[in-house]
Amino acid sequence: MIQNSLLRTRALLGVPEIIEELGGNPDRFLADFNLRREMIDDPKHMMPYPTLIQLMEKAAEEFDCPDFGLRVGVRQGMAVLGPIALIAQNSATVREALTGVLKYIWYHSPSIQLSLEPTNDARQWALTFDISITQGHVRAQTVEMSILVGVSLMRVLIGQNDKTFPVQFRHARISPAARYRTVFNNRVTFNSRSNAVLIDAEDLNRAIPTHDPVILNTMEEYVASKMDSTVNSLKNNVRSLLISLLPAERRCTISLIARHMAVSERTLQRALKKEDVVFEEMVEEIRRELAEDYLKEGDMPISQVAGLVGYGQQSSFNRACIRWFGKSPKAIREELALSK
Repeated sequence: MIQNSLLRTRALLGVPEIIEELGGNPDRFLADFNLRREMIDDPKHMMPYPTLIQLMEKAAEEFDCPDFGLRVGVRQGMAVLGPIALIAQNSATVREALTGVLKYIWYHSPSIQLSLEPTNDARQWALTFDISITQGHVRAQTVEMSILVGVSLMRVLIGQNDKTFPVQFRHARISPAARYRTVFNNRVTFNSRSNAVLIDAEDLNRAIPTHDPVILNTMEEYVASKMDSTVNSLKNNVRSLLISLLPAERRCTISLIARHMAVSERTLQRALKKEDVVFEEMVEEIRRELAEDYLKEGDMPISQVAGLVGYGQQSSFNRACIRWFGKSPKAIREELALSK
């Protein structure tokens, strides 16, 4: 597991209120996860990311509320990002704002993986979101909450509260289709290759009317002062990149990772050697961990699992499972189902 898998407790913004609306006791519920309501607004408090994931899934189950993550996301808006939201709002253009969010999202959690990439359609870009933690794979509630925050961010930056954006999720649909239409008012695609908000290319060049370079510089200095780059080891940074890139890149070579980290392949090899890391072994370990987590999802086709862990052919994935676990993916899934 990634050692630095913490995030700020501000990620729970709106959770107590939604629990109360559903007839629950938020203080008692939070206490089950060793959390207190007053921790949410304290910027010093952090919690393990898996705690948020487990809490969101448990709330959806306990309060019979499959759209729990969507409800929280609506309540949060971009305010959940704290100083990162101020950096975005005071940037000159939407593109600069998103670049700032990508640069400083580490402040919120080192385990958040964001990217802004062009799609196959030249008219659209994708703001993708992932969590670089292999354990606790069932995370649909957290992902839906987070993607909705991304939509809220874009609406504020563009200055159009009714602006709609196509959205895509890796997981299968967990709420009625009508609920997604109400929240997003646009196309929502499931079982996709990534979790993403699709943005019109022309929107990226829009000027932000609230741009204030003084506030921008102040907030950037504040966030940068809190971001101790020594906390995350090189191994963890490479691991995070691998988890994020495997579904799209298939063959995650060390040269590919080096390009993403803006270093030469030889420099990366020497640095990993100092940490006693063998790159190929790391890739194999992550694929195995991801496969086990994804196979817990009974509704996810095995062919999709194969793609998400970087195998273009299901037959190759089948052989890998036999190598890792001594049995086929189907047998592993049946065994996991019996153990529930």
